Amino acid sequence: MSAVSTYAEALFQAARDREEVEKTLEDMKDFDAAVAENEELRLFFFGGQVPESQKRKAIDSLAEDMTASARNFLKVLSDNDREESLHEITLRYEELVKEHLGKVEVNVTTAVELSDEEREKLKERLAKMLEGKEVVLDTNVNPDLLGGAVFRFGGTMFDGSVRGRLASLREEMLERSVV
Repeated sequence: MSAVSTYAEALFQAARDREEVEKTLEDMKDFDAAVAENEELRLFFFGGQVPESQKRKAIDSLAEDMTASARNFLKVLSDNDREESLHEITLRYEELVKEHLGKVEVNVTTAVELSDEEREKLKERLAKMLEGKEVVLDTNVNPDLLGGAVFRFGGTMFDGSVRGRLASLREEMLERSVV
């Protein structure tokens, strides 16, 4: 298990024990965005120039409106010199929260923009395939696909695009020495 997963799961356990899973996710995403947008905060949080005791006090001040889980977690990251993993840990934590809530994020890339009706039908079909879990669709358009769609979720990719099918057919033909 990677360090990112270990930290994210520890945060999830703490937040779940305190019944603040979703609020902790909001807090972590907000803090991650603030660090990304504010150079002074980024230098403070990622830089090693501030003594640990001062950094802990500053985190308490910065995170006073956050959940105890988020606030304590930021201190743990700082204490263990893992601040640079904040973004990846936040992303992994978000996956754990969605899993916990029965949600699955599916990234769908199509050749053309999907209508609202097509999106809803796709969500319904995916929910059936994913055993009734709530599907959160993230759609993208890539005209190079020609048609069909590419699906990504939970570390799995399924290429149902025309371009992907043609590439598979070509590979199969090459393996059989047809071409």
